[in-house]
Amino acid sequence: MSPVTSKSHGPCRAHVTPRGSHAGDDGSASLFVVVAVVALMLAIGLVVDGGHKLVALQRADDLAQEAARSASQQIVAAPSVRGEAPRLDIAAAQRAVQQYLAIAATTSGASGQEVVTGTGSATATHVEVSVTVSEPTTFLGAIGINTVSSTSHATARLVRGLDQEVP
Repeated sequence: MSPVTSKSHGPCRAHVTPRGSHAGDDGSASLFVVVAVVALMLAIGLVVDGGHKLVALQRADDLAQEAARSASQQIVAAPSVRGEAPRLDIAAAQRAVQQYLAIAATTSGASGQEVVTGTGSATATHVEVSVTVSEPTTFLGAIGINTVSSTSHATARLVRGLDQEVP
């Protein structure tokens, strides 16, 4: 067969692409895979590091409640023995909060790398404690989020007997 000729342009050749061939899509599947893998890693990071956030919140709740309980046991004994309303030894209660949180900071939680900070205040009848727990992230550090923190507050009140407890 001879090629088709045109009077003005010389020989013409037809370019035929086989049906089903996608010559212009070279590399598009690999780009999709890269984007999908990055999105999947981000989703996994949110799940894992979201779990770290929940662990930090639970630990902060526990530490605040236990530090308040520990401090609320620091009562002045003499008035209570005489039948008077119980009252806290304020200095001893504040020391108890700091001691409890210092011990908690040295016995770090599940990750072994948590940071525990907290404060406490006391009056003659109640103790307030605020605790912050920071956990390192696993995956989110890749986008600049290196820690997740949670803060919790707890209050313990002195009451005399169960009939004095008012919600």
